[in-house]
Amino acid sequence: MALDHGSGDGVPVGNGRYISPAEFLLMAGFLTYRASLAPIDARVAARRVLDAVLGVAAAHGFAHADALESMMASAEKSARVRRLAEQATAAVGDTVAYLQVIRGAGVTLEADP
Repeated sequence: MALDHGSGDGVPVGNGRYISPAEFLLMAGFLTYRASLAPIDARVAARRVLDAVLGVAAAHGFAHADALESMMASAEKSARVRRLAEQATAAVGDTVAYLQVIRGAGVTLEADP
């Protein structure tokens, strides 16, 4: 996948489907904290995504990384969690930047060569 591909489509999740960076971050939180039966590889990759995205977001001024992670760990489902996920991913940058952070964390996506 070229770095400029998918910048408007979101994050590829398979079968030609895309989700927003915020949805991908929340999915990573679910896999990390709530999906104990998921394959360990998926859970490890999700942890790397969380660490990388929240780290970059914090470095770019997002002040609620700890609060967001705590809410994901406790399986909170609220408008606030969604809003914080959107703010965190916005702090990372556009979708291209977000995908670079994910790849930089060593996580490959199905659309990657």
